[in-house]
Amino acid sequence: MGKPKFRGIYRVESTRLPNRNYAANGWYFVTICTSDRIHFLGDVITGNVQLSIIGEIAQQFWAEIPNHFAYTYTDAYVVMPNHVHGIIAIDRPQNVETLQCNVSTNRVKQTRLV
Repeated sequence: MGKPKFRGIYRVESTRLPNRNYAANGWYFVTICTSDRIHFLGDVITGNVQLSIIGEIAQQFWAEIPNHFAYTYTDAYVVMPNHVHGIIAIDRPQNVETLQCNVSTNRVKQTRLV
């Protein structure tokens, strides 16, 4: 028997890497599509995208992502009539441990092991 269908319709396998932590620091290219690819977000008029009110809201919400998620930033993005492409960066500070000198960025006191 073939592979299971997504929502009983599509034979689409996940493009996610099986052991990847998608909350880890990195740059992520994201595409979000509208339902049934309907042009909810705007239309192309004389070669330019003219956003609808919903498209303007989508653009506003995309720009506000860093206001809702700590250590998250947006880079280039574009709102198209039926989808949004954008780059989201996650850049959490990393703990730096130098236990040989009994120095740590953790708030827990480190004990030097001899």
